[in-house]
Amino acid sequence: MRTVGKRAEPALQALASGEALIRATAFNEMMQSVMPYGRTGCIPKGIYRFKTHEEANLHQDECLARHMAKIEIKINRMSP
Repeated sequence: MRTVGKRAEPALQALASGEALIRATAFNEMMQSVMPYGRTGCIPKGIYRFKTHEEANLHQDECLARHMAKIEIKINRMSP
């Protein structure tokens, strides 16, 4: 293994704090409410065959946009 650079990683104790735990817990709860049951994929299951990479990329972009729109709708329904 080769080491590049001289910067040392901060100690874990320096990164751990009660505030960081609270923020991480809030983030985790929000993600679970938006995507319950651990489902994180945005492309429906199935077998897809594309003639070109551009066609595959377009399909992926459309699925991602659709999924992001669903998440936005859920978030807007949850906020007062």
